[in-house]
Amino acid sequence: MMNFIFLNLVIYLPFHLFEEAVGDFPKWMYEHKWLPYHMTHGHWMANNLFIYYPMLLIFVFLYVFNNKLICFGVAILIWGIINFGDHFFYTVKDKKVSPGLISGTFFVVNSVLGLRYYILSDCFSVPQLIIGVLIGGVLFGLPMGLCIVLYKFFDKYFK
Repeated sequence: MMNFIFLNLVIYLPFHLFEEAVGDFPKWMYEHKWLPYHMTHGHWMANNLFIYYPMLLIFVFLYVFNNKLICFGVAILIWGIINFGDHFFYTVKDKKVSPGLISGTFFVVNSVLGLRYYILSDCFSVPQLIIGVLIGGVLFGLPMGLCIVLYKFFDKYFK
């Protein structure tokens, strides 16, 4: 399962962020009311490098250093599915490809395969899966909230 978890991290940085940057994701986020502010690319990248990615790494390390906490590994896979779902939803809604959809497709394929592997393994546990789903949702939503809370700090240094 570790390979699937690490692959989500590899897809995210640099491929997913690159695709979003090329598609002017900061502007897209503002236009779609994900953020109350329009941020520069530097500010947006700082959020990804100092908030989003470290949160993912913390949860991966929690799983790596204590494999009884498999819910944290599952959360990374769930986060990948949610990330794809977000891009897919807005692609359908806007009738235009959302920046991040293509690399998001790699997230969903990798994450579904990883979850299949987990469900078929001897380590499978329904409570761990449920907790992983909840943590995956937090991994998707909490960085957005922190991004808003820390907006002025990052804006000051990454204009």
